[in-house]
Amino acid sequence: MSVSSSRRNALTSGLVRAVRVMIAGSSLYNLRMAERLGIHPTDLQVLNLLDLFGPLTPSEIARYGGLTSGGVTVVVDRLEDGGYVRRKRSAKDRRSVTVEIVAARRRKVTSNYDAIQEHFESLLETLPERKLEIMLEVLTKMNEGGRPPLRD
Repeated sequence: MSVSSSRRNALTSGLVRAVRVMIAGSSLYNLRMAERLGIHPTDLQVLNLLDLFGPLTPSEIARYGGLTSGGVTVVVDRLEDGGYVRRKRSAKDRRSVTVEIVAARRRKVTSNYDAIQEHFESLLETLPERKLEIMLEVLTKMNEGGRPPLRD
């Protein structure tokens, strides 16, 4: 193995490990946050998606969240019962609905992400634009690639 491929393997392993550590930390943080809000962790992530993308149809929620249509219905029902979201009929197609966060509840959820966002932005300020472009490209491709199926 050449020095360059050895270095590449070390960088790849380091990146995979760093992403897994970040995911684990984020997952545990989100579990604590959901517990504090008194909602299911999946519900919290659906609220996060709605905050990031704005109103979404149930099929869009399913696609972004890797959920079944039945799973989305359960989550949206719980969030609606808790006063976090509302279903809104589409003006174009009365059979279609979008789900949106209730404005009065949005801040209760998003305030928990403020410190993380500020910390991340301060880290990004230290990087040259080319590295930011590369990071954005990799993360965008990861998000577009969907989620692999779970294994037994």
